[in-house]
Amino acid sequence: GKSLKTDSKLRKGLKHIVSFLFIAMLICLMTGKTRAYVMPAEQLVDLMSRNYSKFKTLVITQSTHLITPEDLEVQMILEEKIWLKSPGFHHSEIVEQSDGWDPVANELMAKRPSTDMAFRHIFMAGDKNTIMALLSEMGINLNSVAFTRFDGVIAYRLGDEDARKPKLLIEKERFFPLLLNYRLWGDSGEKTVTVRFDDYRKVAKGWYPYEIAIFAGEDLEERYFVTDLQANIPVDPSFFEHREEHKKPPDEERLREVIDILKEKYQRTNSSMSGN
Repeated sequence: GKSLKTDSKLRKGLKHIVSFLFIAMLICLMTGKTRAYVMPAEQLVDLMSRNYSKFKTLVITQSTHLITPEDLEVQMILEEKIWLKSPGFHHSEIVEQSDGWDPVANELMAKRPSTDMAFRHIFMAGDKNTIMALLSEMGINLNSVAFTRFDGVIAYRLGDEDARKPKLLIEKERFFPLLLNYRLWGDSGEKTVTVRFDDYRKVAKGWYPYEIAIFAGEDLEERYFVTDLQANIPVDPSFFEHREEHKKPPDEERLREVIDILKEKYQRTNSSMSGN
């Protein structure tokens, strides 16, 4: 009789253990599925672009700090003014001090890398399709989307995980761009540009980063601190006409082609998901 009671207790104990393991497995599976889901790139870019889709023009005055990568020391501070107009117009000017620059300053200016404006266009594109095309042109793999952490902040990563590959990090909470890494072709060939965005502030009906850091490869080269920003004031296109290097980007036709390709791709994806 004792052995029968013992066997019964063992069977009951095994049932409890099996039930517990089954429930634990279900919880793990459910949690894993929840954590694994991320929004597709198209939806993330749409939510991000809403933060500044109302911008038609921006006139930015900023303090530009030139950094020496070896010791991260600020070697020179410039006052710079930038005009941006959607879609794709931009121009920048350095405000020279009234007493001129000394020889050291002139040497630094001569060595200053040509400032790239590509990263600013994501704030002026106006719609998700144009931004998607810009990101694709920058070399970002829009099929690769995942969660990541950036300085302790949970973010979405658009692009490959490899640190050397182009990518865009978008804050999960507010959908602000945090970091943009992209390829840039110049006279010396291909180089990697990394831009970090900080200190977002409300501007008109949108948001804009008041602090921007520019890295060439892993070297910090410049930091920008916005001192004044005016949104949606009239800027006539003729302002840009005599500034040949700052007209619309020459690859605008290529961007249109990329937009059409992306539209066709996502239309096919949506049709297959709906069962059509």
